[in-house]
Amino acid sequence: MSDTLQVGGIALFDLEDEKDMDNLKRIEIVKDIIKEAAQIGLHYFGKVSGSSKSDGTFVTKADGELEAFLVKELQKYFPQDSILGEESGLHENTSPLTWSIDPIDGTSAYLCRLPFWGTSIGLLEDGKPVLGVVYLPAAEELYYASKGQGAYMESKFWGKERLDITDVDLAQKENLIMISSSFHRQHSINYSGKIRNLGSTVANALMVARGDAAGAFMRVHNWDLAACVPILEEAGGYANFLDGSNFDINQLYKGNPNLPTTVLSNPKAKEILLSGTISYRVPTA
Repeated sequence: MSDTLQVGGIALFDLEDEKDMDNLKRIEIVKDIIKEAAQIGLHYFGKVSGSSKSDGTFVTKADGELEAFLVKELQKYFPQDSILGEESGLHENTSPLTWSIDPIDGTSAYLCRLPFWGTSIGLLEDGKPVLGVVYLPAAEELYYASKGQGAYMESKFWGKERLDITDVDLAQKENLIMISSSFHRQHSINYSGKIRNLGSTVANALMVARGDAAGAFMRVHNWDLAACVPILEEAGGYANFLDGSNFDINQLYKGNPNLPTTVLSNPKAKEILLSGTISYRVPTA
């Protein structure tokens, strides 16, 4: 006899039929997992110090514990799927599905006691992002989307809303674009609108996905965008590389010496953001 999974007291599926589960059911499971995982991050928030990794970024005790919890829970509910973790690497399995996870995106912001950090869980099917759930615990904002099913935000302040950025008045947002903290060392910027950085890739990306920024530029890895891209695209936005080519998350692997710059854009801003507003240059010391 197969085991039946229940979420919130509701029977969703038999574990033997996990391969046939639809993404809406997956989202409900992952929403519960990510909210529980967030308690680990909140427990250590403002109470830990970080150590530097080989790539110069920080990692904390919270990153390790939170990722271990996510891996354990995802393996429990989706035993056939692979998992790619920022800290622990690839846990390979047999299905064409891979969960790409970032336990704490925005570790520097986390260490500085800024609220712009989050946990990100994305699902890749045959190497393409199809589902994403991102939670910003300190801001109490949850974002999620599944390909063809729309994108949503659940917020303590604004309630639940379906995200649709196709008719946003970007002038009201001062044509804001988001960049990373070291972006100026790698790129030349020629832009007349406002520029900001929240210290977290997912927070920057979600500013575009919810219609509060015209675009975002970043040189990041698979786990940073696996969840954000489905949310953005289902909201009506676009993901491209800086040279105008189509976004391909398989190029965002760790160690890629030619890591491309990703551009996330509102449909009204896509053309101008890809027309020389930003150009890549050899980083300065």
